[in-house]
Amino acid sequence: MRVGLIVLAVVALVGIGTAEALISNEQLAQLPGRARPALSAGGTALTLVGIALSAAVYAVLGVVLARAGSRETTAFLIGMIVGAGAGLIGGAIRAYLIRDYLGGVLAGFGLADLLIVTLVVFVALSVLVSVAAGASLTWLSFRAARRQTRPRPPS
Repeated sequence: MRVGLIVLAVVALVGIGTAEALISNEQLAQLPGRARPALSAGGTALTLVGIALSAAVYAVLGVVLARAGSRETTAFLIGMIVGAGAGLIGGAIRAYLIRDYLGGVLAGFGLADLLIVTLVVFVALSVLVSVAAGASLTWLSFRAARRQTRPRPPS
């Protein structure tokens, strides 16, 4: 059950991140030349929806683990594993999608040789942030769900 749950959570998170990245990449492609992207309400809404959906995946993961009677450390570790998988796969997909745009921007500053290093750092940061978010959100939702399912001791 746990392996299937991990795979399902990773697939959901990668799907959310990839959908967001595809929309963002389309917006970047519509910019004239390699213009600087403007902050917009649509872009902000897209980011907030992506964050909310991702947080919901981790929350559901924690609740499912609590209802399955998992240990607290197990929930924390599974959150880390899911975050690592989603960060690595999703970060790699996002890096692939933005490589042309980023390469053009770096070339404009004479730094085209740093493209690979920049993308590797991007993926590494994606993994670190996803591990931290996955572990903490899964653990918090696990604790909240476990607290709700325990009957109160008689006073």
